[in-house]
Amino acid sequence: MPAAECEALLERARVLRLGIADADGPYVVPVNFGYEDGRLYVHGPLEGRRIDAVRADPRVCFEADEGEVVRAERPCGFTARFASVIGYGTARLLESADDRRRGLDAIMRHYDGPTGDMPEETVARTSVMEIVIESMDGKWHLVAPGSGGA
Repeated sequence: MPAAECEALLERARVLRLGIADADGPYVVPVNFGYEDGRLYVHGPLEGRRIDAVRADPRVCFEADEGEVVRAERPCGFTARFASVIGYGTARLLESADDRRRGLDAIMRHYDGPTGDMPEETVARTSVMEIVIESMDGKWHLVAPGSGGA
């Protein structure tokens, strides 16, 4: 899938699945996110497995998708109509309150929400991770609904 289509899907997607690894193994978590200028922004708690994992190894994987199962009347005739993006990047935790506000604003813009004027206590108790996208690729399979698939 061309880069512009991957970016368009990231702009439309409502959930991002973030993949990280730690000493216990791979870990995938669905998150709210923002996407701007080749970067993803994810918010969360100040402590926990995700934070510890990124501090130990900043390499991450991510996935976003949209689609539906297309039913059929015959056995094994089902298919799916979908578009998905899988990518890789390097994460870092934003340290300054101004940087965290910038990341939180990107998330709010992604969901067409209000920006600016964030309460200091909210910014202080929220981690914001910035992921610089290093590569991403997409796949799609678009069939007419009701066609029964392949």
